[in-house]
Amino acid sequence: TGPAGARCLPEAMGMLAKPCVPEEKGSPQAKKSYTVLESQLKKLLFGSSHFQAHAQASLRLLDRRRQRGGFRSGSLQKVPATPTPLKLPKALQDNEAYNGASPKAGSPLSRLMTAPAALSEAGAEEETREAGANKCRLRREAKASKLQCAATVPTFDSLQGFWPEEVLSLFRDVVQDEESPVRAPTGRGGQLQLLCGASQLPHPQKAQTGGEDSLFVCPQGTAAGVADGVGEWHWRFGLDPRAFADELMSGARQAGERTQHEVGLTAEDRAAAMLAEGYDATASFGSATALVAALEPSGEPKLGVANLGDSGLRVLRWSQGGSTGSSPGSASPGVVIAHRTAEQQHAFNCPFQLARLPEEKDFEMLRAKGLGSLVRAVQKSNAVKQDFPCNADTYTFEVQEGDLLLLGTDGLFDNLHDHEVCQLAHEPLEAMLHGEDSGLVCPTRLANAFAEAAKHRSQDRGARTPFGVSARAAGLQHLGGKMDDISVVVAWVVPAASSA
Repeated sequence: TGPAGARCLPEAMGMLAKPCVPEEKGSPQAKKSYTVLESQLKKLLFGSSHFQAHAQASLRLLDRRRQRGGFRSGSLQKVPATPTPLKLPKALQDNEAYNGASPKAGSPLSRLMTAPAALSEAGAEEETREAGANKCRLRREAKASKLQCAATVPTFDSLQGFWPEEVLSLFRDVVQDEESPVRAPTGRGGQLQLLCGASQLPHPQKAQTGGEDSLFVCPQGTAAGVADGVGEWHWRFGLDPRAFADELMSGARQAGERTQHEVGLTAEDRAAAMLAEGYDATASFGSATALVAALEPSGEPKLGVANLGDSGLRVLRWSQGGSTGSSPGSASPGVVIAHRTAEQQHAFNCPFQLARLPEEKDFEMLRAKGLGSLVRAVQKSNAVKQDFPCNADTYTFEVQEGDLLLLGTDGLFDNLHDHEVCQLAHEPLEAMLHGEDSGLVCPTRLANAFAEAAKHRSQDRGARTPFGVSARAAGLQHLGGKMDDISVVVAWVVPAASSA
């Protein structure tokens, strides 16, 4: 793990990439090489690092090579499918990122650059030079204005073959009991507000600590946000990754409360200011991706969004059919995605991140606490470009009463496609807008339903997920979900003075 892992992984991959000459199969030299290679890969596999996935895939490849060479197969058959490492091109074999140095792209302490990430980065190098300095970001998808809306299926029952009953029942059981009505916040007569609910499901291995994600909701119903802390700070330096994310979200919430009545401040500028002030409020060392959404203080039906990294936001809207769906001429009513954000990636699985790094004045204190490894890592990464709030993508979305906002970290949108989000939201949106029940579709229950759906997908090794699509686009093979912390905020757009 760490620099040692960064040195031995390319060496192991290079050994795997060498063709197996027929006359050498089964020779003592070949057996010895495989034994040494297997030992190196197992060290990576059983350590705590981001090389685990590649070590697993390499062990599977090694086992297949052994079988073809007539060697006795080990106990490697049950290694789950993971992104398969590729042979490094010559241009990258001498890259300092694979000799223990800090990676050249991304936040210096975010994630050690793996071979697939470097391949994506190298492949995009020429493209980014041509695009110019203002278009240097790698994005999985275009801006929301260039995307087609995703239409849903006509009936919710048609999803029974794709989702287990325990997941679908959560989306059916979202109507608030009449005995405990939820009321929208008041005080901004005639204007729109957000009626929010949230849910968090940590990675199973982080259940005791609650995970590394954070979120906030302004109590006045004017803004919300999510953040995803980087786990490397824990396994590499023994620091709490969530502390930075919590401080970031707390600072953004305070800025949201302060700016909610600043007439003249646009929604987009308000969201950007909240993200910047949230970052300024951080004191703990760490890094995180972040997304902030805020309504315009003037009362205009506009939503501003500032997004840095791979969290996301979708604006779901009920459509009566026609040309609004993804199928031109479709007359079927249903849920469409009216607006959405795009990811910011330096390379595959290496998102933009905000980071608070130690300064020189902190070095003595860190060494006294036994964190000399952190000091050395910072000193080696001085020349690495860091991401800041000014690097965030900002948006202005037109919203209307009845819209449903869905905010989530990558644990949600790496496992649920947009069309699946629309399909799952069909019955709740229909009940909210056209149902005869006098109750409200509870946003907290709906947030928990989306979180559970993403958790189910993340544990399905045969699912085709957005993360798998991105892996294939980067030249990798990945089948199944991606287990991660899952944080969801659901917000109904409602009149400020109305009650639920």
